[in-house]
Formats: sequence, C-alpha cells, structure tokens
Amino acid sequence: MSETRKPFLIGSFLLGGLVLLVAGALLLSRESWFSKPTEYVVYFTGALDGLDVGADVTYRGVKIGSVREIRLSYDSQIKDVVMPVILRVDPQKAASQRSFDRVVKQLIKRGLRAQLQTPSLLTGKAIVALDMFPDQAGYVFSPSEVDLPSIPSVPSRIDQAANVLQELASSLREVPLRELIESANRTLQAIEKLSSSDDLHQGLDSLAATLANLDRLSRRLEQQLPGLLDSAQRSSGELNATLVEIRQAAASTRQTLEQANGLLVDGRHSIGPQSTLQYELGNTLQQLSRASKALQRTAETLEQQPQSLIFGKPQP
Repeated sequence: MSETRKPFLIGSFLLGGLVLLVAGALLLSRESWFSKPTEYVVYFTGALDGLDVGADVTYRGVKIGSVREIRLSYDSQIKDVVMPVILRVDPQKAASQRSFDRVVKQLIKRGLRAQLQTPSLLTGKAIVALDMFPDQAGYVFSPSEVDLPSIPSVPSRIDQAANVLQELASSLREVPLRELIESANRTLQAIEKLSSSDDLHQGLDSLAATLANLDRLSRRLEQQLPGLLDSAQRSSGELNATLVEIRQAAASTRQTLEQANGLLVDGRHSIGPQSTLQYELGNTLQQLSRASKALQRTAETLEQQPQSLIFGKPQP
C-alpha cells in the first residue's frame, strides 16, 4: 500500500467512526429528536406547596413522567387563582401519543384524576399522582389557556381534611355550646336541690363535661383552620392531634346521648314533666344530638384510613 493512500484510509476510518457515533447519539436521544413529547395540563385550585419543576408524575405509584412547567392563571367563574401544571409523560411509557391520548380519555371518563400528594413529610416534596376517583367530578379550567389535553384535578388530602374539619366547625358553630353549658349547670344545681337520684346527678355531670369538651374542640378548630394549609409538615401534627380529639369527642358524646333517655325519664319523675328544668334539659339534649351527628359524620369519614388524609390514597 502506497504511503499516499494511508492518510486517506485513516481519514475515511475516522470519518466513518464519527458518522456511526453521531447516528448512535441520535438513536439514543430519539425521545427528544424524533418523538413528540406527550403532555397534559392539570389546573390545581389548592396550594402547591412542595411541588417543583421536575417533580415526579405517577400513575398508581408508578412513575410515568415529570412536571415540565408551573404557571399562574385566573378563573373568573370561581373568582380565584388557579395553577396550570404541565405534565410531560415519558415517551417510553406511551406506545404512541395518539393511542396514549385515547387511553387517557377513556380513563378520565372512568374517573382518572390528578392529585397533589406528599409521599414523605420529612422532605416535603410533592408529586402529581394520577389515580381513579370515580366519585369526584374533578376541576377543569374551561376554556383552557394551554393548548394541551386537560386532566381533571381533585383536592389534595390535606385540602380534603381541612374541608372535613371546616364542615365540622361550621356545624358546631351552629350549636350554642356556651349557652348549653350554662343551661346544663343551672339544671344541675337546681336538680341537686330537688332530687337525690345519683344516676341523674352523674348523668348531668357527664352532660356538662361533654358540652365543655365540645366547646373546647370548637374553639380549637376555629384557631387551627386558618393556618392549617400553610405547611404540610406543620399541618400533619395538628391534624393528627385534632383527629384523635374528634374521635374521642364523638365517642364521649355518643355515650352521653345513650344516657339521655334515662335522664329524661328520671327527670320527669323527679322534677315533673312540664317543669322549666325538664324543658331546658330536653332542649340541651336536642342540641347535643345535633353536635353528635356532626361529630359522628366526621369521625366516620376519618376512620376510613385516616393516614390517607395526609399521605395519599393507598394502592390496591
């Protein structure tokens, strides 16, 4: 082989290697070069504490993509700021955009929703979790400001817990607890003079204590709710303490009401069926029954896996 052909062959070899290298790089990066990203938009109405660009997007616990962008917008219908969050689905998770879009549309009809979740309260980092919530309509901003398919959103578990507690606080606010406490104390003092029934005295003592506990719980809810959503880490401790107190109050109130019939019967014999004291006692128990129903509804809601209120929906 002549000396003049060696540089040519070496150059050809290097050029061929460079072409192969570029071709390999293009094939490895086909996601960004040849595949159109599969993207969706979710409009959230609640706080997005802990959610950053690049955060995971999961479907029933399996990572399928990440958060590409977070924006701010305004919905004139609900008169509030909403946050469009653009999700990018990994092309390797979607066989093709069209087929994936069809699947997502079908899943949305069956209840697919997006929810902000915080898997770890230690880090405080949030993710966008896609899961099935067939009993919730979800929120969609219409008309969408982003030219992407929309996935409806549902409130985060912290938001849902706050809503449950807000409903309880509103229900307790409608019950005149302070007045009932004073009425129960007046009734107790009067009956002590008119009756020697130990059961009646104990029942009224229990009634007064239950009303005092409800009043304390009501005031605690009023104080905590405004700042409940400021921080997921701080809210978790407050929520856990409040949930325990609600369950205890529900059990105590239910037990007190079970004694109510006996109280009324003893009261009729001891102080007369038409007396003012009997009327006040009956009114107090009627109002306590309203509070008990509100507590029971809340307790039943929280008993359905209360940890999911904070950490998210358990996977089947």
